Amino acid sequence: MPPNQRQIQVPPGALLSYYSDLSSGLLAPEDMRIEDLQFRVVIDPTGNIVSQSNAVTLISRYNFAFRRVTGFAMNPGFVGASPMLVNFNVREQGRDFTVFKRPVSMQSILAGGAGNTSEWDGVYITVPGTDLAVDWTIDTQRWAALVGTTQEFGVQLLGDYVVCRGNF
Repeated sequence: MPPNQRQIQVPPGALLSYYSDLSSGLLAPEDMRIEDLQFRVVIDPTGNIVSQSNAVTLISRYNFAFRRVTGFAMNPGFVGASPMLVNFNVREQGRDFTVFKRPVSMQSILAGGAGNTSEWDGVYITVPGTDLAVDWTIDTQRWAALVGTTQEFGVQLLGDYVVCRGNF
């Protein structure tokens, strides 16, 4: 290595373990798939949900391990107070289990722009073949007074499918 370059190392944690498993051959390329799941909700001027994405059935041969959640607004320049009135939680329907202990506010992942992410050094691993959905809650009492217009929001789950030995 040239003297003016410094070596960059991956910090200890789930990502380093993941890279180690890949480089050692423990995880073969055919045992991995990348996934990008998106869930949307449309809220009318009175604060009622008029449409939302259906649950997604995950591939039964794989566990889905997601590590990044991205939030978005379809009309980011005109969301006003609406992100503060919308919460979501990811539900693994196979275990009837919510991923987050408390619902996440859209405001927390949209603060500073309509494309921020909530990311952690770790993963949530689902049961193979489960249905994954997003539960939305709207503060309908405040929506009509503070927003009074139709808004559309979404969340995106990014992660990996990892083969489940013996489960296929």
